[in-house]
Amino acid sequence: MCSIIVTIYWPDYYKEFRCKAGKCLHTCCAGWLVGIDEKSLERFEKEPDIKNRISDGCFIMGKDGRCPFLRDDNLCDMILEHGEDYLCDICREHPRFYNTFDDHIEAGIGLVCEEACRLVLECGKPFELIAEDGSKMQLPGYVSAVFDRSGPLTARLSEISGGRRAGSKIRAGIFNGMEIMDPAWSGILGKIVSEPVSAEDEDKIISENESMLTNFAAYLLYRYRGAGRFASEAVYLIADLKSKGVSIPEAARMFSGEVEYSDINIDEALETFS
Repeated sequence: MCSIIVTIYWPDYYKEFRCKAGKCLHTCCAGWLVGIDEKSLERFEKEPDIKNRISDGCFIMGKDGRCPFLRDDNLCDMILEHGEDYLCDICREHPRFYNTFDDHIEAGIGLVCEEACRLVLECGKPFELIAEDGSKMQLPGYVSAVFDRSGPLTARLSEISGGRRAGSKIRAGIFNGMEIMDPAWSGILGKIVSEPVSAEDEDKIISENESMLTNFAAYLLYRYRGAGRFASEAVYLIADLKSKGVSIPEAARMFSGEVEYSDINIDEALETFS
């Protein structure tokens, strides 16, 4: 029986992606419940030092929410002892994501990772989709449209959102009503609710940070298959966070961690802003 080879396309900036390991300021090995795939569980069962740190198919996190294999220098004991290929699927693949279509897969890296966030937001041109064999695929129209620089980003956001736009107070209130992972996120959203950002100030911030916010919008449109209003409202939320003193990259990273990496939150956000 012949296996079907499916082509995987990656944004061209992916080739530059390297985990920062111990240099990362926001380790991906803490604050998450790490579920282990069945094949890895079978492998881990043969290693007493690993087996003893697993319960109900997940690693037993420390009181500070850190993985039991995460050292004080933020390096991974499992990688150092067994190599990266020994990791379970979620640890080996993070922060990668995959969208499966009938004849190909569109992959990428999530903004919750600070290095991935830097690569995505600092990209100086529209990204290209490239397969391992060097073949290219045209960007979907719902992504390429946001890169059209013939008009301001605010006009492009209006187009992809259908002209709908929530005010900063309502928008922040919606996101603050979702599942909260980091109390700091709720605290910043609360500031927006209590001291709303004007539409004029939002537009000014977007204009001053157009390159990074265009890339942010394109990332969301690519990952969520043209979810235009969601992408638009997310850009305005990042502008609101910027107005409260949060840098664009940090705001995007926080948004990704709080919204994208909660199945409950991302489903609610996509439904609310549909």
